[in-house]
Amino acid sequence: MNQSFIIISNISEEVLMESLMDFANLYSGDSFTDNIEIYREKETYQFLILFTNKPSFDHFCFAINYLRYVKTPNNNLPIPFGYFLNESENYSFLTKGFIKVYVSSNDKEYDNVNIVNNLNESYLFNFSGNQKKLTILEESFEVPSVKLDNYYHVLNIIPEPIEKESKPWWKFW
Repeated sequence: MNQSFIIISNISEEVLMESLMDFANLYSGDSFTDNIEIYREKETYQFLILFTNKPSFDHFCFAINYLRYVKTPNNNLPIPFGYFLNESENYSFLTKGFIKVYVSSNDKEYDNVNIVNNLNESYLFNFSGNQKKLTILEESFEVPSVKLDNYYHVLNIIPEPIEKESKPWWKFW
């Protein structure tokens, strides 16, 4: 696959669709949420998420973090792994090509993600733009082979339009 994608498990289809709709509405002013595609793997209950319009690295990380902490009926945390195709180096720790993004199972801060680049270097990246190189490699770098033939298309998420501020009828200028 030659685009950024997310693989998520431990979540129901209904909760995933609702969560992605909430996420898309939250960022509805940004074009990357204009069309988010959801696919379900044929042999398992894993889902594939594709963005028609590529998100920035920061927005991609927000999506991984958001999906990790959605409320589920059984209180199990979903397990998202993102694979961001980096074509420009926004941060010094990013390498060209795919970057693996996930939330550590040991995370207690809730506002960061873990990054593994193709050099198998691991970083903690928080949403203030700070990064810290980690000495322990919790996840090794690998990019799974994804073939859309192995997935059923479930739904395209399109955010609600942004409501423009309405003026009272007597204020027409």
